[in-house]
Amino acid sequence: MPSLRHEAPLELLRHNPLLAAALLAGTGIPLAADTHATITDSNLSTCEPPEYLADAVTLLEGAHGKLAVITESQSAPPKRRKRRAWPAYVAVAQAQHKCDAVLVVIADSPATARACRHTVRTGHPGFDLTPIVIGPHNTPDPNSSAFRTATPELTVLATLTHALDLDDDATRRMVLDNLADLDRETRNTYTRFVRHAASDAATKALEELMASSIYRDEFMDGLLDQGRAEGEAKSLLRILAVRRFPVPDDLHTRIMACTDTEQLESWIERAVVAESLAAVFDL
Repeated sequence: MPSLRHEAPLELLRHNPLLAAALLAGTGIPLAADTHATITDSNLSTCEPPEYLADAVTLLEGAHGKLAVITESQSAPPKRRKRRAWPAYVAVAQAQHKCDAVLVVIADSPATARACRHTVRTGHPGFDLTPIVIGPHNTPDPNSSAFRTATPELTVLATLTHALDLDDDATRRMVLDNLADLDRETRNTYTRFVRHAASDAATKALEELMASSIYRDEFMDGLLDQGRAEGEAKSLLRILAVRRFPVPDDLHTRIMACTDTEQLESWIERAVVAESLAAVFDL
């Protein structure tokens, strides 16, 4: 089952695909100012059953043309089988989308980042792959004016990669300021990711800050709702397990990331009487 450490960066991409453009720009790959981004199918298989499933694929389009960005989230050094699949991801993506393709790996620790940067040899002359790795030391600055289209997402990502030190009070305040203008559901999801990345002491300090007069209106109600939503999500998963409905990884992530208590309650009501998983989630 994918962990929150693995899924959180991918959820940021789903919320705002322009995060992919910001990551590339942060590594020196130039993109047009009019770039727009869409999440596309991450199945990079060329046969059935699927064998090559990337974590996420984003299409960037603008004056520079079209570029497919494959994003992999790594919370541990990649196994050999995974590394050997990466050149295939790039080759198939450029064939499927008829454009250039690049691989970006998000690593949440220095050791994982170092392991991901190793060049993957294919054996063919001139065709070796060195992944673009985003880690603790090169996560783009979320406060840079160059990345305004993805400031909230870069802020959260920087906490997940530990490029930002949540044990520092000024950093905690900056993070909350950067998330304050988001809609309530997105803000609740993002603050959950931030709290997951924080140490116990930093989590306590964040919650105290959210409850302070400065931030209470924006965050405290959302924090309470988030706790209720997590409880509803776990109840829903227990009901599905009792009813012997197999829950795919992507659906499990969707349920646990949902902060809309009304939606969760609706799913629970359906799960009690539904004859299939499709009937619960309108699949």
